[in-house]
Amino acid sequence: MIRRALPALLAASALAGCEMYTPASPEAIIAARYESPDAPSVTLMSMVNESSGRSEHAGLLISGSQQVLYDPAGTFTHPDLPRAGDVHYGMTPRYVDYYERYHARFGYFVEIDKVPVSRAVADQLIANAQAEGQQMKMMCSLAAADVLRTVPQFDGVTKSIFPEGLRRDFEQMPGVTTTYVRENDVGQNKVWERSDQPRS
Repeated sequence: MIRRALPALLAASALAGCEMYTPASPEAIIAARYESPDAPSVTLMSMVNESSGRSEHAGLLISGSQQVLYDPAGTFTHPDLPRAGDVHYGMTPRYVDYYERYHARFGYFVEIDKVPVSRAVADQLIANAQAEGQQMKMMCSLAAADVLRTVPQFDGVTKSIFPEGLRRDFEQMPGVTTTYVRENDVGQNKVWERSDQPRS
């Protein structure tokens, strides 16, 4: 009996820390497809602890032939956004804003580092993210680095369990633009501020 139960126990252990969900159908993913009118880009979304000043989670907004969010090991979800693996499809400006506000809360702000890329690079990164599948908790930075490091523009980014390394790398990228989103009503989650300057 124990021998028979062992494979199930091992499978449960391997999935520990992974959120269980039903992947969206190919039809739902196609229907949600959104292509931004802006130039192709890759944006690192860093969730920064106000006290330590260090990033504690990293997601990638990738905009090429479509705009998707790669949120490895993240907790973000929305009932109107199809998801497969850790890729969220149909990331219109409305849902990007929703994602930022979801993370900007008392004690944390979101740093948004946007880097211009070619459409081909953006589409390669989307394909890389799709191939990664669903990640275990605490693996966001490693997974994001794996997606990025296959293209020359990002082959030198830090690969570490700590997301702060990625944040620092993106801050130094040629052509980067940086903005910040902060909750501004002390835990009420009703008012946010957006700026292009860090708070001193």
